[in-house]
Amino acid sequence: MPRQVTVFLQHGNLGVALFFILSGFILYYSYQDNLQSFRDIYKFFVARFARLYPVYLLALLLGLLVEMRLPRGAEYLVFPMLQSWFPAVSSNGYSIVAQAWTLSVEAFFYCCFPFLILLFRRSLSTLTLWLIAGAVFALTVSLKIPMFHSGMHPPSWLANHILLPVLCLPEFVFGMTLGALFLHKQQRNPHSSSNDWITVAGIVLCFLVIGSGAGDLLVSLAGVLCFGWAIYRLADGRGWLSTILSSKPLMLLGGASYSIYLLQAPNRIIVRRIFGGLHPGLDAALAPFILISASCLIFLFYEEPLRGWIRRLLTPKPVARSIS
Repeated sequence: MPRQVTVFLQHGNLGVALFFILSGFILYYSYQDNLQSFRDIYKFFVARFARLYPVYLLALLLGLLVEMRLPRGAEYLVFPMLQSWFPAVSSNGYSIVAQAWTLSVEAFFYCCFPFLILLFRRSLSTLTLWLIAGAVFALTVSLKIPMFHSGMHPPSWLANHILLPVLCLPEFVFGMTLGALFLHKQQRNPHSSSNDWITVAGIVLCFLVIGSGAGDLLVSLAGVLCFGWAIYRLADGRGWLSTILSSKPLMLLGGASYSIYLLQAPNRIIVRRIFGGLHPGLDAALAPFILISASCLIFLFYEEPLRGWIRRLLTPKPVARSIS
């Protein structure tokens, strides 16, 4: 492949920054007026647990199964999602399921969210929100936060001394600020929409910078700018680009993406053991198709039903009293 394509693909870890920014945006958009009582907060945490844990537990069990061993030492922290509570240079976050360090960080964001949202409940002007967004954006880029991950090398002072969930928090706050700005825009002009060609042009420009082989600072700038730009402009759900992204096949793949993300490593190992000896490269060719197909089935018949069951079990509807 052309060098620009391979360099771009080598920066796939930037997708974690998209995950964190998008999470902040969606949570603020969904809950900005809904966490008014302790019961609301309890229901929020139940919903987050039901969203994350079923597939997470499945990934952990598969990871242990393919490795044919029990957890050791700090690896037991994966069960309460505490494996990332170390400086970024530590590899403890990669225990059993490597990608799960991001969920440990995300769980921290969930714990912070009910407190962070109080800061946005004040009547902040649009100008103030833009200033906050600009400050958090500058902090995220200047510290090159999108490049940080568990077990990163070479280490820096931040990686050696700051716990990874705290280090990644600015990306989540940036997403929350964009969510507040988007709601301000909707309130001023509920029928406004963005020009999708301009949206695509901005995304492509950022992709070109990422694929150019620029340094970590420029790559961080392009990544955060790209994700913030795309989320803010596509959130209104209008236009041809939103129509494509909201088609049934892509919606299904979006739902299955959580399983795809978590199960990719055990899937590769299992497929290699089954097909690796039949023909060189056959397992590598089959692994993506098996992973995507299995993840769609898991989403439809395991993740979604179990999520609903957990929410009904832990947040039963109050029984209405009859009036005689």
